[in-house]
Amino acid sequence: MIMFIMLFLCLWLWPGGPVADPLPSVPPETPAPAVVPEVRFPYYALPDKLTLCGEPVPLNEGVVREALDREFILVVWSRAQTTMWLKRAHRYFPELEKKLKARNLPQDLKYVTLVESDLRHRAQSHAGAMGPWQFMTSTAQRFRLQVNPEVDARFDFGQATDAALDYLRDLRRQLGSWALALAAYNCGEGRVKKEMDLQQVNNYYHLALPEETERYVYRIAAAKIVVESPRTYGFDLPAEALYEPLEYEEAEAVLTQEIMVRSLAAACGTYYKFFKEELNPWIKGASLPPGVYRFKIPKGSAARFAEAQRFGRLEPKIETPAPNKAKP
Repeated sequence: MIMFIMLFLCLWLWPGGPVADPLPSVPPETPAPAVVPEVRFPYYALPDKLTLCGEPVPLNEGVVREALDREFILVVWSRAQTTMWLKRAHRYFPELEKKLKARNLPQDLKYVTLVESDLRHRAQSHAGAMGPWQFMTSTAQRFRLQVNPEVDARFDFGQATDAALDYLRDLRRQLGSWALALAAYNCGEGRVKKEMDLQQVNNYYHLALPEETERYVYRIAAAKIVVESPRTYGFDLPAEALYEPLEYEEAEAVLTQEIMVRSLAAACGTYYKFFKEELNPWIKGASLPPGVYRFKIPKGSAARFAEAQRFGRLEPKIETPAPNKAKP
């Protein structure tokens, strides 16, 4: 009997038995909502006054200010592309500025290359425009740039710049203002003259033109605003992040037979890709026909390059005969 009572009490008091207090129901703890820091973008305003190529941009006119504001905002907030502009400008602008100064042309013309090609010397458009200044073949040849199956001088920064500055100076002479000259560089002088005659307007900012051309001059102006004062607009690049100008010297070569470009590169101590794509992007193929050429070569390699020519170390192109087709 005593054993029965003790067994009954043990079962009664055992956790989970009839008298055990049920575990309290604790609701799952709800995690606190994540605190998302507020992101505030700085506001950058247009300058109160602006000139482009020495000509005032009429920012007091609402339509003009809004059109410029659109391009300005796009340049400021296209952070990756504008950063690349600044890096490449450090490499190419010094040469361009010297050429502008020598011709007594406005320094602001250098910003055309940013809008045309992002300062990429091998830039190509779907319409067939090529190089840093985006010349079409007909215009390039009109301004004495060589374009043929072996050579395309539109890709050479120095030669293309000389041609572009001659063209822009000619457009300014024809149309009477730099703004109109820039518009004509984009859509052609014939189209600009036609619209000027039709609308009886000689002010670019009051002239209806194709949308791309209407935006074009404003984008050049926006590029000027930001690239002239990058820190003002949040672009604080350290000096070591900028691309240095390529160091090179020039050397003439008289090729009496078709020569492989790889041997020209080896003759001046460099490799094919660098020789062709960076120093001499005007070379189109893997070989050059007989002729007189002026090459950019790595600095300090002129003697070596001349020696390779003198001792016949340049590799001629050897035509591989086509395989004979077996008769059926």
